[in-house]
Amino acid sequence: MDTAPLRSTFPLLLSLICSAALPMPARSDITLPAYFSDHMMLQADAPAPVWGWADPGEAVSASFAGQTQTAQANEKGEWRVTFTSLKPGTNSPLVLKGKNTLTVQDVLAGEVWLASGQSNMHLNLSQVHRAPGVSEALATSADPWVRQFTVIRNDKARSAKELAGFWRIANKENLTADRLHGDSAVAYFFARETRRRLNQPVGILHASIGATPIETWSKGGGGFETMVKPLAPYGIRGFLWYQGESNVHRFTGSRYTSLLSENVAFWRSTWGRNDLPFLYVQIAPNRYSTKNAAPSNGRPISPLELPLFWEAQSAALKTIPHSGMAVIHDSITDLDNIHPENKRVPGERLALLAASQVYGDKSVVASGPFFQSAQPEGAQIRIRFTSTGSGLATRNGAAPDGFQIAGEDRQFVPAEVTLEKDSALVRSPKVPKPVAVRFAWHEEARPNLMNKEGLPAAPFRTDSWLMDDPRTSDHSTAK
Repeated sequence: MDTAPLRSTFPLLLSLICSAALPMPARSDITLPAYFSDHMMLQADAPAPVWGWADPGEAVSASFAGQTQTAQANEKGEWRVTFTSLKPGTNSPLVLKGKNTLTVQDVLAGEVWLASGQSNMHLNLSQVHRAPGVSEALATSADPWVRQFTVIRNDKARSAKELAGFWRIANKENLTADRLHGDSAVAYFFARETRRRLNQPVGILHASIGATPIETWSKGGGGFETMVKPLAPYGIRGFLWYQGESNVHRFTGSRYTSLLSENVAFWRSTWGRNDLPFLYVQIAPNRYSTKNAAPSNGRPISPLELPLFWEAQSAALKTIPHSGMAVIHDSITDLDNIHPENKRVPGERLALLAASQVYGDKSVVASGPFFQSAQPEGAQIRIRFTSTGSGLATRNGAAPDGFQIAGEDRQFVPAEVTLEKDSALVRSPKVPKPVAVRFAWHEEARPNLMNKEGLPAAPFRTDSWLMDDPRTSDHSTAK
């Protein structure tokens, strides 16, 4: 028998047998970051990227509401598609196909905002349940058009793959269920009010950590690197920010304007969008000098340290394009609680800013009075304001309080004030030749000045005297 044909095919058979015995290369299913999950929201009327991982070179298609986008995974297995011109209110599954099929249920198109900061942004409704209106808000909170994705803190996370979190639809159970990882109360009230005004869905990406200074959210900072950067470039309309209390303790009021401006520029560059709106809350009055009198460096806190910080926050409006600041220096605050429980007011005031500045509602008076100019008029000084709405008024109908006036001796005394439509005439019989005015220039200041729309005036001073000048009755070394 001629065995030559068998001998010639034996190496081929052996090769096939051996190769069959070897393990096959692992196949990677399409996978997604945690925020692309059931009940998610995609940004409407703007580019809405979706991304994830697959085998290198794998073709991936993504379909949502009749729109299909395709991509090919790169050498690292990364892919991205971008949906465009999604109609607000569109609800559909998101279907991804490659070597496997992945379906994300109940995906909604609407307005998406990223909310961040420290504890006053972090607190949820179960932690502020005693505040006025919270019970009523919870009773009517069920709304599938209001949603939040809460990022779970993980100090080891450095990428979208490692980021954890979950989407929740607004209702009483979800808004109060998780004290540690709960939905932000401020962001919820912003979303609820914006949804009401626009009649569109509103979603929040919530990433905050209590007691963090702004440096935590800067380039290289833990909060930014582990909780914010992994979210980019999720399609968003803008940023919401409520932070600053920790920086009062660090005496960084003189630097906060530049710190905040640099942060905003960096966040915007991370998203590749220099025009993303940045709306923030000016922190509330609090007795820092008595309740927190022993900071880590041993230096006492002056009652004027907080006004310096407010001044820095106000100054940021001029250094940060497309920004707005919500003022909360009225009766909603609690001087003995660094966490004012009324989160509805800051949330809704942020929504007013969004309505006016972002969504173009020209009928909205978005903020209270801001200092514009000071003009001496004999024995008094005329202070002109912007954002006066229908005119200046006081919250309780009493004479305006919180004003101080000084002459060249720099000795400030309480002032008498007469209001006109958009200005205030400030004077004192003790100061015949006034040169400077301060308003709400103390950590306990809760002045009654507002516009007739009920929005409070922001603190200010017309002088630039150093805070360690002994004639100002302040011994802070902050400049």
